[in-house]
Amino acid sequence: MKRFFENLRRLEFFLGAAGLSLSVILTFCQVLNRYWLHYEIMWIGDMALFIFIFTIYVAISYGAALKTHICVDILPDAIAQGNERKKALYDIFKSVVTVVMVLSMAPATWKVVKRSFQYPEYATLVRWFNMSWLVYAMGAMVVLVALHYAWHICEDVFLIRKSLWFEQNEKTVSRDD
Repeated sequence: MKRFFENLRRLEFFLGAAGLSLSVILTFCQVLNRYWLHYEIMWIGDMALFIFIFTIYVAISYGAALKTHICVDILPDAIAQGNERKKALYDIFKSVVTVVMVLSMAPATWKVVKRSFQYPEYATLVRWFNMSWLVYAMGAMVVLVALHYAWHICEDVFLIRKSLWFEQNEKTVSRDD
């Protein structure tokens, strides 16, 4: 399972880096075409925007894989005070709150994803481009964020159990001496 999440994290990093690079390259080409060659290619701007939106969804999922999100950094230090078990408990609490928040948005997200399957939407300027895949990416992002934080909860529970086991065995060893 650990290998799965590690490979998923690598894939998210690659997709995010590739998406950002491609979006920048397309934007640069669009600027060159528009202002230097005086010939605008309409779909380049749209494609750059759509790729950037996809990249944002991938970046959110990648941030969840790294346990990176907006939080107050001083609070865990004040609560844990160097105790790994307290820090793990705080991380579990933070991850549970995040999973609950993401899962509370899941029904609305599923409704939008289901609607986009039934009624595909095409870009205004580029009629052949199906924009529904952006909604599919949003749905996948919600699932991936929930999975990443569920995995973090499992890791923190394992860390707490391991520290309790070591603490219990230290007491047993010290009694035997």
